[in-house]
Amino acid sequence: MLALTASVSAGETGTAPKTYPPNSKSNPLPPTFADVAYGKHARNKLDFWQAKSETPTPVIMILHGGGWMAGSKGNVSRSPRFPNLRAILGEGISVVAIDYRLIGKHTEGATPPVKATLHDAARAVQFVRSKAREWNIDKERIASYGNSAGGCSSLWLAYHDDMADPKSEDPVARESTRLWCAAGSGAQTTLDPRQLQEWFSNPGYGGHAFGKYEYGKNFEKFLADREKLLPW
Repeated sequence: MLALTASVSAGETGTAPKTYPPNSKSNPLPPTFADVAYGKHARNKLDFWQAKSETPTPVIMILHGGGWMAGSKGNVSRSPRFPNLRAILGEGISVVAIDYRLIGKHTEGATPPVKATLHDAARAVQFVRSKAREWNIDKERIASYGNSAGGCSSLWLAYHDDMADPKSEDPVARESTRLWCAAGSGAQTTLDPRQLQEWFSNPGYGGHAFGKYEYGKNFEKFLADREKLLPW
C-alpha cells in the first residue's frame, strides 16, 4: 500500500512529522472536479484532486479493484484500502480516480471483454495528459496504482507499448499512454492459464476476462483455449 509520510525526524527539523487524516466514509475528501468524462461510455468518468502548487505537479491515477466486474472510484476517498489521499496531496502530488467499463455489464462487443477495461485505463491516461496545462500537472510524471484487478490494469499499462495515435483527429488519442511509474496491491500478475496452473493447485480465476468462461469455473476449457488467447 502506498503511504506518504515525512521521512525526517522531528529532532532533525525541530518540527513534528506530517500527519494526515485517513480515508474514511465519515470524512471523504471532495474532489476538485468530479465525474469528468474522459471517453464516450457512461462509465468513462473520473474524479480529480488538485494538489496546491505553483508549478506543475506529478499525478497518480488510481484504479479500483473488483475483478473488473464491480467497484467504483467513489471508494477511493472513503476506504483505507486505498492510498491516503490527503497525504498524497500534502506531498504535492495530484490524484485521479477513474471508473471504467465492467465485464458482463458494459463490455459487449469487446473481444476479449477485458480489452474494454484496459483500454479505458489507457484512455484515461491520455485524457489526463491532455489536461496538463489546465490542471497544472506535469504530463511527464503520471503514475498509476490499483488494487486487485485495478493493480493488474496498472501493470498492464506499464508494460504495454505506447498506444498513442499521432494521426488521429482526436487530440486526446494523440497523447501518450506511457507511465512514469506504476504500482499494484494484490494485483493479478498473470492471466495465462498455464502459469496459473503452475502457481496454484486449484486455479479458477482469470477466464472471465476473456468472456467465454464463467467466473471461477470452466478452467479446463480456459486452459485448452490458451493458444488462441495468447495474443492477449
